[in-house]
Amino acid sequence: MNRFTRYFAISIAIAIGLVTARTAVAQTLELSPGFTEPTTVDGIAGGTSNSGNCGYISETPNHELVLTDDFDYLRVWVDGAENLTLLVRGPGGEFCAPRDPQQSGYWEEGTYSIFVGDRVGTDENYTLSISTNP
Repeated sequence: MNRFTRYFAISIAIAIGLVTARTAVAQTLELSPGFTEPTTVDGIAGGTSNSGNCGYISETPNHELVLTDDFDYLRVWVDGAENLTLLVRGPGGEFCAPRDPQQSGYWEEGTYSIFVGDRVGTDENYTLSISTNP
């Protein structure tokens, strides 16, 4: 194997590793009543998996939200580019917000997988916010 081929192969392997590392581990947020509001985290939306109505998402969730108690009202929303989507999978099922990336209302105790997607298949920066205020 000549030097160019070896460096090219190594470069490709590193690039694949970096792309995989971005989506390999979800950031976990554990919230209990009285948490600091709003709680915010930044991330990169999008991915290669076409979810249908919720656009392109990563294979693994961007965030895992662990609620240690029921919340009579909780609002989860995403700020960023206009093409962002929000997909939440949790104890009560699955919710997709393809145009206005937010979900609010009663949330029961449990673990929720949160995917921040993009309708057009590009990676976009976003801020995910969580609050008990409307």
